[in-house]
Amino acid sequence: MKHRPVNGFTLIELLVVVVIIGILAGIALPNFIGAQNKSKLASVKSNMHAVQLAAESFAVDSGGAYPANAALLSPFFPGGGNAAGGLAGTFATNPITGVANETPAACVINSLALVTGARTLAGQRSLGGTAGQTAYNGIPDPANPGTCNSYAVTGNNEIAFALKTSQGFLVLSNF
Repeated sequence: MKHRPVNGFTLIELLVVVVIIGILAGIALPNFIGAQNKSKLASVKSNMHAVQLAAESFAVDSGGAYPANAALLSPFFPGGGNAAGGLAGTFATNPITGVANETPAACVINSLALVTGARTLAGQRSLGGTAGQTAYNGIPDPANPGTCNSYAVTGNNEIAFALKTSQGFLVLSNF
């Protein structure tokens, strides 16, 4: 009788391979999830920058005054008329909720003192908007309350709190 060689893997070899794959997945999965969160937060920061650029474009067209609210910024977003009162552009998509063309929310920061204080606020609270949404607020000139001479733009992370940096809340402003 001739014995034919048996091709295949033993049960122990298969179990070792499954354990190794499990260990590698256990190491890689948390890194992947962390990278996704970092990517979403980077997109929120990018959206904040787009709002900042729209506010600066508005100011160039209006003699240095900033808009009081985000609705006035709409012509300065991509696809817009690029002039105050012009054709509305498209706001960015919220990277966390996936809402397309989401208008920036109203920000609760309405004075320069609050902009500086926002970086050191104790306790975590939203400065305006929902998860992933940016918020904008024009800051009135104390000498001329009808004109905004500054602004604040904030962004929210996945739990709708203002994005944290080592200095506190992430706030873009022009002072």
